[in-house]
Formats: sequence, C-alpha cells, structure tokens
Amino acid sequence: MRIAVAATDVDLDTAAVTRLGTCAYLLVVDSDTMTCEAIPRPGVSGAGAGVATVALAVDRDAHVILTRYVSPRMEATLRENDVNVVTGVEGTVREAVEEYVRTASPDASVRPRPVIDALARSGRQFAAMLPVLLGVMLLAGLFKVFVSAETLKAAYSGTPVTDALSGAFLGSIMGGNAVNSYVIGEALQDAGVSLFAVTAILTTWVTVGLIQLPAEISAFGSRFAVARNAVAFALAVPLALLTVVLVRWLS
Repeated sequence: MRIAVAATDVDLDTAAVTRLGTCAYLLVVDSDTMTCEAIPRPGVSGAGAGVATVALAVDRDAHVILTRYVSPRMEATLRENDVNVVTGVEGTVREAVEEYVRTASPDASVRPRPVIDALARSGRQFAAMLPVLLGVMLLAGLFKVFVSAETLKAAYSGTPVTDALSGAFLGSIMGGNAVNSYVIGEALQDAGVSLFAVTAILTTWVTVGLIQLPAEISAFGSRFAVARNAVAFALAVPLALLTVVLVRWLS
C-alpha cells in the first residue's frame, strides 16, 4: 500500500507535520518495503497550497494520507479522489506508517463505516485544538470580568467616527457569540454608551474576536484568518455609521 505522510524532511525518521497544507515534503511510503519517495510541496500558499498537496497525493497513487490536521474541504477533495485520510498523527513518519499498518484492517482498501469514521476524525481534530480553545475561553472570561460598563462609557467622546472606531476595536478584542451580544448591547446603552459605539462593538463582537484568532488560525490557516478578521474590522466602522444614520432617518 502507498501511504503519504506530511513531513518536514526527506527521510522516514523526520517528524510528521501538524497541517497537511503547510508541509515541506510529502513522503509517499510503500508499506510493504518501507521505501519512500520524498516529494517537495510546490511553493504556493493559501488555498493553492491545499490544491497542490492534493494533486501530489493523487498523482503518486497514494491510498492513504496521514497527518495531524487537514481542513474539511481538503479532506473532502482527497476522499473524492479515493484517497483515505487519517488525522491525529504524531511522531515520525516511520512511526505513523507502522502504527497505521498495525491498526488497519486486513483489507485496507475497505473504508471504516462512515459514521464511526467521521466521529473518530472529529474527535481527534477536536482534541488537537482543545488547548487553544481553552486558552481563548480563559482570556475572554478574564477580559469580561475586569472591564466594566462604566469603563466603556468613559472611553467614548460622543463623536460618531471615533466612537465607532473605538467600539470596533473593543469588540474585536472581546469577541463572543451573537446571543450574548444582544444582552451586552442593551447593557451598554443603559450605561450611556453611544449607539455608534454599541453597533460597532456588536458587529466586531461576532465577526472579529482577536482573542479567538489562534483557534481560527489553527483551523483555517494564518492567511485566511488574518485576512478575514482584517476585512471584518475595516467594514465594521462604516457599517455602524450607516446603520445608526439609517435607523434615525427611519424613526
């Protein structure tokens, strides 16, 4: 069987990398002879990196890819091309291949039952991201405890543009889910915070969230995560201004 492993170098004793789309090499190992072919990943980044890696695996007739994490879209593309995907892999390339061969069914071409396979893969990916998620929750909780509504009110001058800008910045730091944002928005208005600031805070609260950035980078990659957060922040200020002006005009 031909098994592809995302790796940092060209030999079997090199470490398997965390993300399939950022590996330096794709090592295609013959599980019967333990000989391998080291294929440098093309020098592309972003979405193109994932496409290039998938193309390498398919072109080398790999039956399985072993890695610690792979994006859902890339995994779906690999499976559409009859390449099985195993996540949660740790250690060296040799150890990963030997572990897979040891635990694989006698007929390795037969895939596990879809539901059980999906649950197992989801569990491994969640376990890999759990430390980052716990850190995000801790930072969010500490910030919300130590920043009061009175402090927020004192930070705003009443000028629409500066209020919207500072509100967008604060909402970006705090971050949270949409349900909480409604309660927080009402509390901020009751505390005397301007509607421009409240609107900007609520917008970035659910679309940016800098303290959640490590988790988003872990799941989707740094290029996507940074670009998405930057665009969301840039649009929050004009959106807040337009929303308040429109509401006041309609009323």
